[in-house]
Amino acid sequence: MKVTEKLWLGKLTTPLPDRHLPIYSWFEMKEAFSRGLVLLLADTWGLGESDLVLDPFCGTGTTPLACRELGLDCIGYDVHPVLLLAARVKLRDYDAAKLKEQVEKFLKDKFERQEVDAPGFVTRVFPRAVLEEVVSVRQRIFEMDDEAIREFLLLGLAIAAMRCSWAHKDGAAIKVVRRPIPPLLRELGRQLRRMCGDIERFRAKGSRVRVEFCDARRMNLPDASVDAVITSPPYLGKNEYFSAYRLEQWIMGIEGPRPSDLIGSGESDFSEVADLVGEKPRESLSYFRDLFEVIKEIKRVCRAGANICLVVSDGCLPGGPVDVCQTLGELAERAGLRAKSLVIVNKRYCTTPSRKKLGITKEGLLIWNR
Repeated sequence: MKVTEKLWLGKLTTPLPDRHLPIYSWFEMKEAFSRGLVLLLADTWGLGESDLVLDPFCGTGTTPLACRELGLDCIGYDVHPVLLLAARVKLRDYDAAKLKEQVEKFLKDKFERQEVDAPGFVTRVFPRAVLEEVVSVRQRIFEMDDEAIREFLLLGLAIAAMRCSWAHKDGAAIKVVRRPIPPLLRELGRQLRRMCGDIERFRAKGSRVRVEFCDARRMNLPDASVDAVITSPPYLGKNEYFSAYRLEQWIMGIEGPRPSDLIGSGESDFSEVADLVGEKPRESLSYFRDLFEVIKEIKRVCRAGANICLVVSDGCLPGGPVDVCQTLGELAERAGLRAKSLVIVNKRYCTTPSRKKLGITKEGLLIWNR
């Protein structure tokens, strides 16, 4: 596997370039890559309108949304209910005028504050008055029959409510940072109107794009049906996104992901990866075992000649850096894929909580071919 450095690409593996783009900027996921990376890969690979793109860890839908712009068919999978709701809302084909009319009608309703029974992690980060308004607005949304408008409003409420909180996310931890906050109903109106405006401005070409709940280790796709894969699996030791959205889960009134859906969860047979993992920490065994299952599924569903890009990073565990990039390349070869190159786009120090440097970790693009 050829190894090169292109650090100028590092920004494309973050959501920062999309921060002010219509629709992409809704419900930002800090672990996401950017629209620009999808467009770059689609152009480099020469993808056309008859091609099907797969993202088995689609998060809030960057890959499918970029494919809508390009006119490419795409399917995205994820197991996190909050992220899937955000992706569905971003990807729906709305009647912009009708949606705007429904939103304005909703905002003219009178919302009477309701008593709140919320867990401690919620009551710590919201003023009581805001919580009472959230519950009132949410109840009105739940009463709506139209799933599309219901989920659109729920996403808008979650975004607006978080701006009206004292919550500061630091990985999986939610800290309380008291500050002046805007009135919820005013912020909700601004958010929903902005989302309607984004729908009007967004330009999509005709294509078939969908997202659904599916475990990437067992994808419900036929053999040899995919022309390209663009994805970023969870990073080793960085599974906090499974609990980082528990406030949004409460606001939306939906359950969180199941622990068994987590990559690297549980004990099992490690025989297929043990020799490659070798001296690596035992906590990485489950991670590599599960990603090997994903890699074998990618190989199964891809057509001959399909191009594959994974955005990955080495792990940083208490004992120091764990080489993930090279190991996944070796697992790809074992599965029958051609591991063409590793393009290093970022380098970071692996440190202890006291900031002692343990080594350097690489973040990169793994480019494979079926």
